[in-house]
Amino acid sequence: MNTRDAKEILLLYRGPIDDSDPQFRAALDYAKSDPELGQWLREQTKSYDAIRAKLCGIEPQPGLADKIVRRRPVPFPRDWSRISQLAAAILISASVTTLVIKWSEHGNRPVAAAQEILVTGEVLDMTCHIASNLSGPEHAYCAKVCIRNGEPAGIKARDGKIYLLTGKPGQSINAKLADYAAQVVTIKGKKSVRDGFTQLQVEEIRKL
Repeated sequence: MNTRDAKEILLLYRGPIDDSDPQFRAALDYAKSDPELGQWLREQTKSYDAIRAKLCGIEPQPGLADKIVRRRPVPFPRDWSRISQLAAAILISASVTTLVIKWSEHGNRPVAAAQEILVTGEVLDMTCHIASNLSGPEHAYCAKVCIRNGEPAGIKARDGKIYLLTGKPGQSINAKLADYAAQVVTIKGKKSVRDGFTQLQVEEIRKL
């Protein structure tokens, strides 16, 4: 196992519930021997915990998962266990989007000042990435369809950090991002953080 393999596994780590799994145990042991990876894991866990705490207070619309899954193109065999995972991820993605909207509207909590940065990484379809850790060229078509249909998009930087990509307030960036699905690009934008949740407001996309 190397740092990249361990990080890919730990992106799905859910805490004590996964501690008995051999793959997670091996990745966690590797993180103990790699200070940089260990620090990344602590930051990742803190961020996920903050998001998870917020999601607990949001109730998705009844039937949302069934509605989206029924209309959604699924390019892999219909394994119902995977579709159930997909439905759960869709609920998470919808809830995260709701959180972003609420935070933008109310703005009643401290937020770090927007900082203009450059991020190089792969453009992700967040729903499939959360559900099944899908990414890369083999997932390009599905990612393009999902992003174009309005599902949350993100970028996974080279250090493993993931940013939610958004347009300017009131403007959707999905139509433009769909053309770069599963590709590695450099995005210039304004980074903002609230309660450990990181957003990148896209200003420019540069294809490598």
